[in-house]
Amino acid sequence: LGPYFVEVGRYTDVVFPSLGCRFVSVLDCLDSEGDNTDMLHFRSLMNDYHLKDLSSKIKSVLHAKMKSVQYLGSYAPYGYRKSEDDKHQLVIDEEAAEVVRKIYRLCIDEETAAVVQRIFEMRRSGMAYGKITAALNQDGILSPRWYWAIHYGNGSCKCSKLWAYATVKNILNDAVYTGTLTQNRTGSRSYKDKTLIQKPESEWISHVDAHEAIISPETWDA
Repeated sequence: LGPYFVEVGRYTDVVFPSLGCRFVSVLDCLDSEGDNTDMLHFRSLMNDYHLKDLSSKIKSVLHAKMKSVQYLGSYAPYGYRKSEDDKHQLVIDEEAAEVVRKIYRLCIDEETAAVVQRIFEMRRSGMAYGKITAALNQDGILSPRWYWAIHYGNGSCKCSKLWAYATVKNILNDAVYTGTLTQNRTGSRSYKDKTLIQKPESEWISHVDAHEAIISPETWDA
């Protein structure tokens, strides 16, 4: 109840008495029928302060780990897996990495052909996001969620087995495949509000050559 001490006070002082309800806190030895409820608000306030302090300390530990090039994500990016020796380090998953390389090859063909088309008015021969997605599905390649579930999970997943446009787009715009690890991109407004927000780029924690790259710098630039 710590983070909501104001709301708790409203209930214990207004709502419960108006409804004729008795409020008992076994842990704090409080009973609204007695005369020992004066400390309730102070206890709630101290609990709130404790949670705030604890949240600050946890964030400091996580930031320190990020700065020491430790991967803190729950799941490794598609194309990688967590090292068996150190779960905070990424190593290449060759089967999935080959799919990532294929996606980049198809995209490079698309971009190269697009340039040729603009200059010489030639027909594009490569593939855009949607066409790449269709090609992966046509080849029967499992989506990243299903790939993880089969290789590292319990073998089942509620998500679709098909690739999505957004998944392909995210892979083609994620510098993690060049060996660059960027973390602290998202967070919450406060310890009271867990709504996920995007942090400004100035707060990102990024490291080059944090792990082995799947694609070359030339491929990324292309």
